[in-house]
Amino acid sequence: MEIPNPEFQTSFELSIPKFIRKPSYGLIVYHLVIEMKFLYTSDLHGEIHLFQELLSFAISSPSEIMVIGGDLLPSFPPTKRYEDMVPNQKTFIDQFLSPFFRRMLETTSIQQIFLIAGNWDLGYPYLITKATERIIDLNQRSYRFKNGYELIGYPFVPPTPFRPKDYEKMDDRESPWPPQKNPSYIRSSDATDRLIPVDPFPYFRERETIEEDLDRLPKPLHPKRAIYVMHSPPFATRLDLIQGGKSAGSRSIKTFIERNQPLLTLHGHIHEAPELSGTYMDWIGETLSINPGQWIGTTRDISRLHAVTFEMERVEQTLTHNCFQR
Repeated sequence: MEIPNPEFQTSFELSIPKFIRKPSYGLIVYHLVIEMKFLYTSDLHGEIHLFQELLSFAISSPSEIMVIGGDLLPSFPPTKRYEDMVPNQKTFIDQFLSPFFRRMLETTSIQQIFLIAGNWDLGYPYLITKATERIIDLNQRSYRFKNGYELIGYPFVPPTPFRPKDYEKMDDRESPWPPQKNPSYIRSSDATDRLIPVDPFPYFRERETIEEDLDRLPKPLHPKRAIYVMHSPPFATRLDLIQGGKSAGSRSIKTFIERNQPLLTLHGHIHEAPELSGTYMDWIGETLSINPGQWIGTTRDISRLHAVTFEMERVEQTLTHNCFQR
């Protein structure tokens, strides 16, 4: 894997820089603004028509940066057998996703694509073997642009009722879990693509928690210029509602946002939350948090891409969703 350059070398080429006058203690300070537009989506789950809509959206709403917040790959193989999940995801990467990313970079204004895994993405490590300076893995990593803004990624979610467990961890040592299936599965560490059956209860207790992980994430130079990409939404917000009105987000992520107050956090995981809450955004203190949602139906007629766009330097003023009004 090629290690991406920590600075965005072409940022001045992507858009026209502007200078804004800002008064400061009787002086006029000129602040450089680079109008870099982001396109964010999540939870495409290998649905080819959603990827095709994403390409069309990137053409109709030109952006420089694309971020996909996890669960890119097909959840279930055609055989419906868990042991076929990773080989099916690798086939999807080779036959569709890698060519799709090349086409996106060659035919649209998108200059870089940033990715994290989601809880169904057991084949994600294979995808990242194909990473370049323009397709960048953000899993527990940071990427700093020349204007000082940073992207920081975190893929793990609290325990779900589903069997794949590679990207699940206990939220903290005390939070409750939903019912678990035994056996659950993790991907083997060798090249065989085997799934290893595990009892989720001892498996989770032997791992670090999300709370512990968040303390070890890369620290941004300027929190007010930090954008976190986290697959799980924060708990008890408009972004984590599931059917029945319960919350399924992360308590530790919410506490992390409350304590650190970054500029922006981008989430996914809970597809239906915007439909249930009526909004795709929420405020946690001075931090704007977003979950665009995703609606994956059984036919193309009832399934439509959910995505947002915004400008890095003016997030609140420029934020738009392709399906929801603000």
